[in-house]
Amino acid sequence: MPHSLFRSIPPERIGLNGEYDHSGLAKRVFQAYRMQFPAAELQDLRVTQRGRVVVLAGMLSDSELLDQLVAIALEIEGAAAVETNGIRFQTR
Repeated sequence: MPHSLFRSIPPERIGLNGEYDHSGLAKRVFQAYRMQFPAAELQDLRVTQRGRVVVLAGMLSDSELLDQLVAIALEIEGAAAVETNGIRFQTR
């Protein structure tokens, strides 16, 4: 009998519709962002994942937005940490 590990999808691999998706966590995080922020705020943001780690890269308006994005990402099932080393802030 197969081990129960192979009967379910790891939380970080669950796609937008419950299917297996290698980038499922990143897609679900970005979907949550789109529901809470205007598209203009997110246009230069890239969301990827490395296992259970959400990786944010690109340009944001300020550190307050980054803090909000990190908090939202950590609320998504399957996220264990958020990496922000690739974020730059717009100069005004």
